[in-house]
Amino acid sequence: MADDFGLKIGVEGEKEFKKALSDINQSFKVLGSEMQLVTSQFEKNDKSAQALTSRNEVLNKEIDAQRGKIETLRAALDNASEAFGVNDRRTQNWQVQLNKAQAELNGMERELTDNEKALDGMGTEEDAAAKSADGLGNELKDSGDEAEKSGSKFEKLGGVLKGVGVAMGAVVVAAGAAAMKLGQEVIAAYSDYEQLVGGVDMLFGEASKTVQGYAETAFRTAGMSANTYMETVTGFSASLIQSLGGDTAKAAKVADMAITDMADNANKMGTGISSIQDAYQGFAKQNYTMLDNLKLGYGGTKSEMERLLSDAEKFSGIKYDISSYADVAEAIHVIQTEMGITGTTAKEATETISESIAGMQSAIGNLMAGLGNADADIKVLIGNVVDAFQNVVKNITPVIQNIVAALPPALNGILKAVGDLLPTLLSTVVNLFTQMLSTILTLLPQLIPAAVDAVMTIIGALIDSLPLLVDAAVQLVTALVGGIGSALPELIPAAVSAVATIVQGLADNLPMILDAVLQLILGLARGLLDAIPQLVAALPAIITAIVDFIIEAIPEIIDAGI
Repeated sequence: MADDFGLKIGVEGEKEFKKALSDINQSFKVLGSEMQLVTSQFEKNDKSAQALTSRNEVLNKEIDAQRGKIETLRAALDNASEAFGVNDRRTQNWQVQLNKAQAELNGMERELTDNEKALDGMGTEEDAAAKSADGLGNELKDSGDEAEKSGSKFEKLGGVLKGVGVAMGAVVVAAGAAAMKLGQEVIAAYSDYEQLVGGVDMLFGEASKTVQGYAETAFRTAGMSANTYMETVTGFSASLIQSLGGDTAKAAKVADMAITDMADNANKMGTGISSIQDAYQGFAKQNYTMLDNLKLGYGGTKSEMERLLSDAEKFSGIKYDISSYADVAEAIHVIQTEMGITGTTAKEATETISESIAGMQSAIGNLMAGLGNADADIKVLIGNVVDAFQNVVKNITPVIQNIVAALPPALNGILKAVGDLLPTLLSTVVNLFTQMLSTILTLLPQLIPAAVDAVMTIIGALIDSLPLLVDAAVQLVTALVGGIGSALPELIPAAVSAVATIVQGLADNLPMILDAVLQLILGLARGLLDAIPQLVAALPAIITAIVDFIIEAIPEIIDAGI
């Protein structure tokens, strides 16, 4: 009876906590709209003091609300633990929500700290800049006269340096853009890394370092970056740890085995890794509908999963319990080992082009996250990238060698085939052109009369239509004359008014017009006077050219007169 009463209290408590969380989430919507308003007032990457201060005001409100949310979730978790037990699904759901809320709070506080550091740095820089500006002012004053004296000497050099400066500026801008992009990628990767490590620490406790160690080498074993590995682990670790009675050390090993099996299955069977991850996450909730995603010969039902466990027992001699997520993962590992799937990812990472490239990309992702981590061993991370790149080169080299070896024979064969075809192609083109020309010449006697008939038809139609055109023209002129005549009583006063306005305007502007005319005349006169020496010098050549032209044209003039 007491248990029933406790269960009732737990259920009613859950309703109250859910209502409280709903209210908190509503307040987050309001705060989110405030942050959007602040963001819209500044550029996306604006790091000015005003922008940072405005963001911090909203961020502080969000942090306070997030702390309240965490307290509510922690109380709900305690309530569920007492009412339903630690291993109950409802209790685990509250734990997952609490972990995510704590991770979000960590991100908010980190962003606030970064903004405050940036603001503090701005204050220090402004003080230093003020002092430097005072000293620089005196130096510029002293050097101003010297620069003015030597300015003419450096004009040519300045032109050269200007061109060099433009080129260097383009290089600097490109380098700056690349550096900014790299910085953004590093910050994003390390931010994700911090949150994921926090989740792993929360779930695995003392075994967290073991999981992180597996994550660092996952680029070889599973073709994943450390971030992707930890994100996958946290998706099913709660059920895994529960099925192992809280043994986080063993859970870390089983989780690594399961993730490696996922990657091996994707590489061997050609299934998308996300579909396989979804299937494993479904198994954690005792949902077996996606078992067929693994393509191991089992359908997506509970009975098929039981059959898989039974088959695995025959191979390993171990009894597997379908209610234990760890048993399910280990049974799948046994089946994949028997089918020759296990270990394919690690093997293909050094032997196939696609998997070696995937491994190199994952190693680069680890390096990106490590560049933002002060405790990371950058030398090891770079060594991992170099090793992965060497695998890519090793796998690509034979393909390139095959291409180089095959190119000469292929080109020779193609050129020979084209050479053999050329006489036939040329003969075909010549014959085709001859046939076309012959056809056109044959059709010309028929086309010319048809063209003449068409022209004569057009001319005849125009002649036949002349009376109509003339009549239409007369009607148009008559209508215009009549319209003008009827409009004259109105047009004449308007014209007189327009003329009066024009005359008045001319009278008002006569001084300006006269001044402009005088300036024009003076300009023409000055231009003519300046040009007289040139005209006089050119006159002999002009007269000679005119006389020569007349003499040469006399025969044609006489013929034309006759």
